[in-house]
Amino acid sequence: MYTTSGLPIAVASALARATGKLLAIEMTSPILRLLGALAGLGSAILCWFLGGALAGALRQGTLFALDGAHYALLAFLLVPALILAVVALFWVPPRISGEGPLPEGGIWRLALVLFFLAALGLGMVR
Repeated sequence: MYTTSGLPIAVASALARATGKLLAIEMTSPILRLLGALAGLGSAILCWFLGGALAGALRQGTLFALDGAHYALLAFLLVPALILAVVALFWVPPRISGEGPLPEGGIWRLALVLFFLAALGLGMVR
């Protein structure tokens, strides 16, 4: 049997259940999404500065022979960059309440990680 739209009844009822389920999803507010995007941008900028700070020591082969001030600078850049990256990865995109991440959320998270690594690499070649 088919519905008036030409779909089999079983497919149409499954589609109606899925549509009803999607309409009941509570999405993250726009301000939280904006804050997540800003956290991602801040993390990328810190990764870029971290790459610049690491580049000289890596080129000279003196990464393990730096003085304390250089290690403090690396920690000062790395720790906030990681915190902001975690915030960005959990806020952008929103999760479905009670059912785990959205299917395309994995793609967005992978894109964010690649963006952070690209910022670190660009800082190193600068």
